Amino acid sequence: MPFCHLRFTARIPPGKGYPLDLITLGDHLKKKRMDRGLRQKDAAREIGATQKTYENWEQDKYEPEFRFWPALIRFIGYDPRPEPATLALRIRDTRRKQGISQRELARRLELDPSTVAAWESGAVKKPYPRFTRLFEEYVAGV
Repeated sequence: MPFCHLRFTARIPPGKGYPLDLITLGDHLKKKRMDRGLRQKDAAREIGATQKTYENWEQDKYEPEFRFWPALIRFIGYDPRPEPATLALRIRDTRRKQGISQRELARRLELDPSTVAAWESGAVKKPYPRFTRLFEEYVAGV
């Protein structure tokens, strides 16, 4: 009778503190870090932040500065933030994904920084069609 090799795949339970529900940025960061078997200092180095800064994000103590978002999205593999519902929020979200300031966006679009700030805050009540088109093309990546 031939000898049979049976292969069992044991499901190892997640380690202590492993996030099962991904609700906050910290949950997403911790899950990705633990999935990859990284220490916090290794994840921080990969993102370009200090270990303490990374710890604060993972513990949801602080929101990352806009300049870190491109690296955070690369680290996690996707953008964990909810899809913005308004054009104002889409402008802000697109700008943050790029890791640029309102002033830099204004420079790129050849606008006054106060115009970008007003659009992002949703304070514009009677938008000029040219600006609407300009911002819609920006968020669409055109």
